[in-house]
Amino acid sequence: MKKIFTIILIVSILSCGNNSTLQSVLASNDIEQIKLKRKEIAASKQDFVNKLQVIDSKLEELNTNPQLPIIETITINAVEFNHYIQVQGSVKSDELINIFPEFSGIVKNIFIKSGDVVKKGQPLIKIDDGGLKEQLLQLEIGFELTKTTFERQKRLWDQNIGSEIKFLETKSMFEAQKQGINQLKKQIKKTLIEAPFSGTIDNVIAKKGEVVYPGVSNLMMLLNLDNLYIESNVPEKYIASVNKGNKAIVHFPLLNKTINTTVRQSGNYINPINRTFKIELNIEKNNLNIKPNLNSKVNINNYTNKKALMINQNLISIDSNNKEYVYKVSNKNNKNYVSKTTITTGKNDGVNVEVLSGLSSGDKIVSEGMRKLVDNARVKIIN
Repeated sequence: MKKIFTIILIVSILSCGNNSTLQSVLASNDIEQIKLKRKEIAASKQDFVNKLQVIDSKLEELNTNPQLPIIETITINAVEFNHYIQVQGSVKSDELINIFPEFSGIVKNIFIKSGDVVKKGQPLIKIDDGGLKEQLLQLEIGFELTKTTFERQKRLWDQNIGSEIKFLETKSMFEAQKQGINQLKKQIKKTLIEAPFSGTIDNVIAKKGEVVYPGVSNLMMLLNLDNLYIESNVPEKYIASVNKGNKAIVHFPLLNKTINTTVRQSGNYINPINRTFKIELNIEKNNLNIKPNLNSKVNINNYTNKKALMINQNLISIDSNNKEYVYKVSNKNNKNYVSKTTITTGKNDGVNVEVLSGLSSGDKIVSEGMRKLVDNARVKIIN
């Protein structure tokens, strides 16, 4: 309305007595006179604008019932903001193995069953030795005679009595038989399979009476549920913000359970195929029934601001220059006004976004009614 009124006034100036003067100046083709005339008209226009502003201010002052835009506001306060990234995770264990035999033979005894908790060194399966113990007994009998002969020859040789060749032959036979007995004992020891670490027996496959072979026959699985951890692949763009010690929240959808943990290891190698790096997260001993290979959703805290200014993303508008802005509320002479304020934003949590510049703690911004506002408009606050 102000612009229309201003245009009418300018037209009036040009039409009331000045038109002939303007025509004569233009007809002179004198560039300096034309510039001077333009400056004179512009000054007149500005004078009218200034007078209109004074009149509008007075009218606004005298208007006891103005039709003002109605808005609601919120106050911006500094809060702690934690930003998380979400990746998929899988429960792992370094103590989870399939047990294979080191000796071929028939399964003679199975001392455990699926679900049993065993200690390190506890017998699990006995494989028939195929007569190795009898061979060992015979070797040990012959070895005793060889040992006695060697000891006698050694005593004589120490006294410089007897032949050196005889002594060396006896010594060689003694050491060969001793080594043969040790090797046979090692073979016999392989027929008894013991738990390599403490844990829980899972899925006993072996059956009594069947023949098993080294590296081929899977006997059972042994795992330790006390040393579980979570392994995840993190996109390479987070390599600078995801490190050892970062806090994380892990949710197990199938269990509908959540735990708090930390990153215990962050990998230094980026997989060239999927452009990710591995991380490991601790799982404290618990009663949540967590099992190896259980899937999880891992939320890693990769950014924290103790004094962040957070506002709802819906309160932010974007102008024609692709800049984000909000309407900030101020009070002048007991009247409320809004000003279009350009802001810079940072990370968000899906609902609220961090304001990096443009606002300060304690500022009020428009939360409702911003669609009908213009810069520097007077408003009415209802909250």
